[in-house]
Amino acid sequence: MRTLQKVVGLGIVLSFLCLFLFPTLTYAHAYLQKSTPTANEIISQSPAKIMLQFNESIQPAFHDIQVTNSAGERVDLDDSYIPDSQLNTLEGNVSPNLPDGVYVVKWNVISGDGHRIEGSIPFQVGDGSSSVIVPTAQSASTFPGLDLIAIRWLLYLSMSFFMGILCFYRFMYPANPKGALPLPRRSRTLLWITYGGILVSILLSLPLQATIDARIQWTELWATPWLAQMFQTNFGLIWLIQLGLAIVLGGVIYAAHRISGGSRLRIIGYSLALSLALGILLSKSFIGHPAASELKVLSITMNFLHLAAICVWIGSLLALAIVLPGEASLPTSTEERKGTISRVIRTFSCWGFGLVAIVILSGIYASLKYVPTLYSLFNTSYGQVLLLKCGLVLIMLVFAAVNFLRGRKNKPVGRSVWIELSIGVITLVLAAILTNLPTATGTPGPVHVSNSLDSGEVISLRISPNIVGNNQFEIDVRDAKGQEIHNIQQVKLTLTSLDMDMGKYEIIVPYEPNSTFMAKDLISMAGRWNIQVHILSASLDSWDTDFTIRVGTK
Repeated sequence: MRTLQKVVGLGIVLSFLCLFLFPTLTYAHAYLQKSTPTANEIISQSPAKIMLQFNESIQPAFHDIQVTNSAGERVDLDDSYIPDSQLNTLEGNVSPNLPDGVYVVKWNVISGDGHRIEGSIPFQVGDGSSSVIVPTAQSASTFPGLDLIAIRWLLYLSMSFFMGILCFYRFMYPANPKGALPLPRRSRTLLWITYGGILVSILLSLPLQATIDARIQWTELWATPWLAQMFQTNFGLIWLIQLGLAIVLGGVIYAAHRISGGSRLRIIGYSLALSLALGILLSKSFIGHPAASELKVLSITMNFLHLAAICVWIGSLLALAIVLPGEASLPTSTEERKGTISRVIRTFSCWGFGLVAIVILSGIYASLKYVPTLYSLFNTSYGQVLLLKCGLVLIMLVFAAVNFLRGRKNKPVGRSVWIELSIGVITLVLAAILTNLPTATGTPGPVHVSNSLDSGEVISLRISPNIVGNNQFEIDVRDAKGQEIHNIQQVKLTLTSLDMDMGKYEIIVPYEPNSTFMAKDLISMAGRWNIQVHILSASLDSWDTDFTIRVGTK
């Protein structure tokens, strides 16, 4: 019980720390901050190279810069590289003496969280009359493929059942105090099967990630030099750590099973095995969305606690459903047998309370961080999968309450445990999908903001759908009494990117009598923008205010 209190207390304290440290709503992917040439720049002579600077470090492999002319022909040297000590910069050389004309830089990199992002930057050489295309930059991530979901799910499922069996005998089963007795043969078999699932999923994850980063099929792996490049990425390093931990884990389990009689060494072995399994889960948190957060330590900690808690919860359910009813050391007397099972269920319920608290609080943290608005919760794949996962967890809680009440009444494990376990297995599928989906921060939804001026007027700005591309801008001005002001002569919006030096972009909103000031125009890049609103009345009164918004991707 003292161990339980420590685990639950640590999880709750860390969760509340994260909740009260105001997690910043940041993109999970890198974004372009600066480029040479800049977007839409007109330069007098051919550039020697292209320089792209991002807000965070990018992976040193699987990057590319392509420069094409108006005929679609490549004019770069195909030699993109990251300069020494500038891990957030990508450069590439260009053919010398480019003729006058319009060129487009197409780039793609692997972000710090392992997701591929790409974009385009047009520029013009010479003062010709050619039109310059407005650039867009967006994440190349899509809904994860079935191979990715299956391999990630296999890892989570195997980790759950592996840790669940160990936790059952180590902490929940009174006939095996602290895991001192050898595990029954069936439990050892289940442990080896789940260990095999862990090892297979780790081995397959490296070529899987290579197919994603290099944009190749599984059948092309053997003809592509991907292995050396993968070990230049964060994923490759974490994979080596996971593989090392998995190999040691197998050795520890084998040694623990070989120890005969009651021995403290077996207890140490099972405890070490559980720690190694948790280490594999922790290493998983160092790649993906948490690794790209500004609050890396907190995000990684919360992600690890969430994964570990839900895996132990679901794995322990397997032990209750499969291991406990057939446990050979249960009393032969019917009443004593029911009493022992009841005590196990009550002990599991205490653990379940702590695990559920960690799952809920860490889930709240992730929701606050990766889902910025209610719109993004209901209108993005990430938000919708998250809602479905939350719904399944709530159903699991209902069945957990039923099992707890059955345990208090000394009733045996019923079908409700199997239902709870089945829902948990489905929940792990959704967890595998969420881990590899772009977060909802890229789709904040329509903007509706207002500022009150010192003179009492209120200026409101609406932008819809608030994405890269065409948007509708709507401005409303009211006096101190809330009445609409009609004698407006001009409305001008000045847009300035806060993430990249793109200069200022002005939108003149046309005046139409007895109508709201509306205009349709482009926003050229996702990220943070400052919008300055300048309003001039017929009596030459003027009102100015600024708004800071976050623009989403398509």
